[in-house]
Amino acid sequence: MQRSGLKGGAVEVGKSVGISVIVTLAAVLLFAFLIKIFSIGSSVITPVNQVIKALAIFLGCLLSLRDTKGWLKGAIAGILVILFTYFIFAIIAGEISFGLSNVLEFLFGGVAGAISGVIAVNLHGAQQ
Repeated sequence: MQRSGLKGGAVEVGKSVGISVIVTLAAVLLFAFLIKIFSIGSSVITPVNQVIKALAIFLGCLLSLRDTKGWLKGAIAGILVILFTYFIFAIIAGEISFGLSNVLEFLFGGVAGAISGVIAVNLHGAQQ
């Protein structure tokens, strides 16, 4: 079943964001558990969190995006994943702060999503 137009694209993006946020939260929780058990140094936390987010965005796009405009739908999904996970972690931490690192994080999410969206759409197009 193919969805067309704006509504279909919004459904694809929403599904991608939902999957990516859930995967991100689960993976970060597992990583926090591993940090606690193995006393992993704090220098690896940021890079590992970036890899977790990129892989989660890729998985969400791969499982959700179809048809056309993968780069656009992926970029939107990536930015929304970063936005939602930022607010979820800010609520957990009990503090919201915004700075240049957040802008870079949104750019990272958009780029990771755009690349993932292109790959996902082309993989699904090749299977048809």
